[in-house]
This record gives sequence, C-alpha cells and structure tokens, in this order.
Amino acid sequence: MSDGPVPRSPFPLTTAQLLGNFCETLFYGIYFVTCLSCVRVFLDAWTRQEGRWGRSLKIRWLMTTTALVLFAICTFDTAIGLLHNIQAFVHSSDPEKVFLNLSGWITIARVSGYVLCIPPQQVCAH
Repeated sequence: MSDGPVPRSPFPLTTAQLLGNFCETLFYGIYFVTCLSCVRVFLDAWTRQEGRWGRSLKIRWLMTTTALVLFAICTFDTAIGLLHNIQAFVHSSDPEKVFLNLSGWITIARVSGYVLCIPPQQVCAH
C-alpha cells in the first residue's frame, strides 16, 4: 500500500468531521436535558406526606450510577471531539492529516470511551 495522497471524494473528510461534530453536539444538548430529568426521577425519594427526603434505600442507585457514568463518557467524547476539530482547523495547516492520524491520543481516547460505554449498558439490560 502506498503512502501517497488520499484521493478526493465527493464528501471530503473535513466536511464529514465538521458535520459529525455539529450533529453530535446538537444531540448532546438533547441528551443533557433528558439526562437531568432522568437522574431527578432516579433520585426522587421525596416523600410528599412527610415533606422530607426518604431513606437512601428508596433511591435507584444502580440506574442512577449507570446514567451518570454514561453521561460522563458522553460529555468527555463531545468535548474531545470539539478539541479534535480545534486542533485540525485552528492549530494545523492540513486538517485531513490530523484526522487521518489514527495513532493520536485523541483517537485512542475516543475509542476507549466507546469501549467503556459497553459495560454500563450490559448491566442495565439484565
């Protein structure tokens, strides 16, 4: 395999990265609002009759912890995606070279985030 220039496609890599990051950020905003509502429901141990917090046994700890872990991973992935675009378009003269660097720490961190999402989802599925 040659290390020559990458052939141009009708949908360039830089356009795909910007569009992908835009969509990711848009859906993250929707997820953020939804996640706050869900965590509030998970932690809702308020007893209306007594007007105080209920016992910690009433709180759904497994679901709350899983939701917060997935939220942290999603937040990290969105932030690191924005950082990747800033590095490519602001700090580099060749954005495609930055995006094609698969051994960079940003790419490895994003893939690690995807791998970390699997166990919490498996816990909630059972």
